This record gives sequence, C-alpha cells and structure tokens, in this order.
Amino acid sequence: MAEAATGVYRPHHPSVALRIRGPLQASALARAWLRLQERHPVLLCGFDRDDFTWRLDTPAEATGITRAGPAPEATADDVLRLVERLVDAPFDFTGGPLARLVLLERPDETLFVLVLDHLVGDFWSLDLLMTDLTTFYVDELGLPTEPLPPVALTYPEQVREQNAYLDSPDGLRALLRVSDSLKAVGPVPETRFAGFSGAASARYDHTGLVRATIAGELRKAVFACARAFRTSPWTLMHAAVHRALYRLSDQSAIGTTLMTANRESSSVHQTVGFLAGKVVVATDRDAGATTAEFLRGFQRAMLHALDHTAIPWPRLIAHMEPSLLGRHATVPYIGFNPQNATMRRWLGGWRFPGCEAAPLELAGSTPDAAIVISLTEGEDGISVSLFHKTDWYTADAVETFWRTTEHTLREWAHEAGVGDQVP
Repeated sequence: MAEAATGVYRPHHPSVALRIRGPLQASALARAWLRLQERHPVLLCGFDRDDFTWRLDTPAEATGITRAGPAPEATADDVLRLVERLVDAPFDFTGGPLARLVLLERPDETLFVLVLDHLVGDFWSLDLLMTDLTTFYVDELGLPTEPLPPVALTYPEQVREQNAYLDSPDGLRALLRVSDSLKAVGPVPETRFAGFSGAASARYDHTGLVRATIAGELRKAVFACARAFRTSPWTLMHAAVHRALYRLSDQSAIGTTLMTANRESSSVHQTVGFLAGKVVVATDRDAGATTAEFLRGFQRAMLHALDHTAIPWPRLIAHMEPSLLGRHATVPYIGFNPQNATMRRWLGGWRFPGCEAAPLELAGSTPDAAIVISLTEGEDGISVSLFHKTDWYTADAVETFWRTTEHTLREWAHEAGVGDQVP
C-alpha cells in the first residue's frame, strides 16, 4: 500500500483483451457473465484487511458488464489508454468482486477485456474463465455446445487442504527442508552481475524490454544438445542462464525463480484461483565441473525445487525473510518463465460465433523481478523477452547477459557434437 501511495505501483491484473468484429450479442454475453460468476464464486470474494485472509465464504453479489464508450473523436491510442485504465482500475478488496468484464463498443468493433486481480486467479484460471464464458455465451445464443466438466475442487476447498498440509507435521518438515536447502541464496535470491547499478530498490514504472530470438540452427542445436545431455531444452536454457551468471558475477551461489502451474492433480484442472507459484532453483559455483557434471547438478537442483511446490513461495519468504514479504522489488532477483509450443496450443481458441476475434495488445503488468526471462516457443523459433528494472540494469547490461547465455548454449552444442552449423 505504501508503494501505491507513492504513485509508482501498478496493479497486477491478468487480462484477456480482444478486438471483436461481427455481431457480438451483448445481452447473451451479459447472461453468460452472470453464469460464469455463479460457477466460480471466488471471483466475488473480498479480502479481510485486518487478518489478511480471503472471505471465501461470503461472496459479493454478481456484477454486470462494465460498459464504456470512447469519445467519437478519440484516436486509436486514446482508446488503448482508456482500455488500460479500465484494466488497471482498482478492485474493492474488502467487499469484492475481484473480476470484471469490460466492453467498449465502437462503430465497427467491440473491445472485450476480461480482468481479474492476481489474488484470485492465475493465467491458467484466465484461460478457464474464457473457455467457460464463451461456452455459456454459445449456449445463451441457443447453439449446440458441449457441457462443461464439473469443478472437482473449488478454490476455498483447495486453500483449506493446502493450509491443513502446511500446518501438519509433514508440511512443517517440508518447509524446514526447503528453507535449509536455500540458506546460501535465500528465498528471494539476490543476483548481482556486471552492470548492476547498486540501487537499493527499483520503481515499478521503470521497466525496460530487451528482445531476442533463438531460431534457425541455434534452435536445432539447443534441442539436439538437450537430447545429448539427457535433459529438456528448457532445463538446458535455464542451466545456461546460471552458467552465464557465474561468468558475469563473483557469487559463490546462484538462485533463480521458476514459474510453476501447480496443476498436476486432475482435481484442480477446472479450479479458478491462484494456484501458480514460484520455486527457487539454487546452484553452487564449481569451476572444475565439466558441462555434463554441471548439468546433472542443475537437474538435481531443479527436481529438488519442483519437489517442494506444495510450499507456497510467500510462505517460504515469511519463514526465512519475513521483512521481504510484500517488498520483493527491493531485491534484484531473476525469474525464468518458459512457455513451450504445447502450452501455446492449449491456450486460446475461444469461440464467438459469427465474429472474428484478435488479441488486443496492451501494456502488461510490470514485473517484480530485476529481470524476467520469458521464452515462448513458436513455429519459427523461440522468442525471448527480457523484462528488466532499469533502476537496476541497463539494456546494455541485459543484452550482454543474454549474449553470454547464448554463447554458453553454443559452447555446449559444439561440445556435444551437434553445433557444427551454429556460428
């Protein structure tokens, strides 16, 4: 809240923004939106500021669609800024709801935005909500559609199960094991490499973006190299990030965070809620290790981190460094967030009969980390986006860091005998 008062905080509101052309039936969509809130009442639940808990058993009343109309003389940029203001508009944390559906109707199109606060949903949840909403919409139009699968485990039930585990002897032992393994790097791993400014903190609104691509022969070599070393391409790239950080810093141990969906159980495949999390992958510097030894060590560190996904990252922070809870922007850590082609194919495909829908590009939520490495696999290669806090790292420093990572991948490919065509 202190950061919000300074004017440098941007809310983290995951959203789906679409430009829809065609006869979108707003009345049918409004009925579908009400049905969606009934199916997932967690969207309506407020948050108790006194004891910092959700009011999961007292949802607010379902809300209608938020309608807005830009001025007739508004430019395309004006319209986008209006949409972004509606996305960023605060929710009523105390009373709820913590989601809204926004429509901006223009003469030749409708701008559609489904927005929720990150407190009650992750990006898997966002896709579920869109799937359910469009299914209800098709049904409201009187068209045939498949029935939705039941929600096997509601979010309140999942939260109660998780809390019961965390308070159990097994949960407490798991917390101690993971915290003991992270003594060298901490729960929010501070990572300073060449080019770090030394600033004590970073503003949310001082964010840059460096783009890169892993394509052509390098992409082929990375996948072949991963097979040669008996690992996945994504683990290989994450390991190369660690090796690059050792080359650019004098730290004896490196930790980076990895996004996890926490949806392994089929019981939560239809659950809307914040199940996604972060785990810390920690390694030690070993200058004498061969590439094969380094990669085996990294795989062990990865598996160890993934074995403890039942311990939420905030709980780990509260246990190890309570002063950092809610203040991560004071610590320059690095996040790794891969999205392979399978995930890309799984997301989207939402149906608005008779309409054409295209993504609407909006300014995204600012990352909390010093650098967030986002990799997205497409047909032509892997696009790399490095979001960074410019108070901590300049674009030049981030570019050097990524070049070092790519150089490491090339070295490993040549060592594995699969990099002959890689420059």
